[in-house]
This record gives sequence, structure tokens and C-alpha cells, in this order.
Amino acid sequence: MLEELKVLNGIITPKYDIYNDIYTVTVDNDVYALVIDYKATDTVYIKGNEDLKEGENIVYLEIGKRIITLIVNKKEEELASFIDPNLKEKVEVEMKMPNYIAPLIGGSCFLIILLTFVLLFKKRK
Repeated sequence: MLEELKVLNGIITPKYDIYNDIYTVTVDNDVYALVIDYKATDTVYIKGNEDLKEGENIVYLEIGKRIITLIVNKKEEELASFIDPNLKEKVEVEMKMPNYIAPLIGGSCFLIILLTFVLLFKKRK
């Protein structure tokens, strides 16, 4: 029987009671495994408590025939402090066009117009 359950490196909700089997735990981005403090009369087996990923993870505590489920929400990596954390749009970088492209396009257009003019208005014998 599990008498007491605490997560030392996260926030567990609701507070542990013997009648609840599902809990939510919120941890920071730098947490890769829960530090669990418990008091039990039976052997406790912990499964899924390694290499926690960003987002939702599931950790199970097996005590005899009882299974406690911890839904672990790992926060996303925080952006630099000068960037608004609510901004999640992709930032597109505008690439500068090489200097020779504009004269090349202009010259090509001029040659096409000149060739068209010559073909249309050339005197026929």
C-alpha cells in the first residue's frame, strides 16, 4: 500500500490521497526523470521515468496490484528572453538577390523586345 507520494522536482496535482490513481505532474524543461519520494508498505516499481520528452509523458508506479499513473507535462524549451514566448510563428529570412540578376533580366527583356520588333517590322522584299 502506498501511504505517501511526493514529486520533488515537479508539481503534482491533486495532492496524493489513497483513493486516487491518476495524477498530473508539471516539470521544467531541464528535468529528464522525476525524483519521487514515497512511503509504501509494498515494493514499488516505477516504469517510464527515464528520458522525459517535451510535452506529455506517462510514468507508472506499480504497488502490488495497484497502478498509479502520473501524467507528466514537461514544459517546452524557453526561448531567449528578448523573444516573446507566445510568439511561435516561423520567422522567414529574406535572402538578398545577387547584384547581377536585375541587369541580366533587364538585358534579356530588352533583347526579346528588340528581336520581336525586328521580326515584326522588317521590310519584306
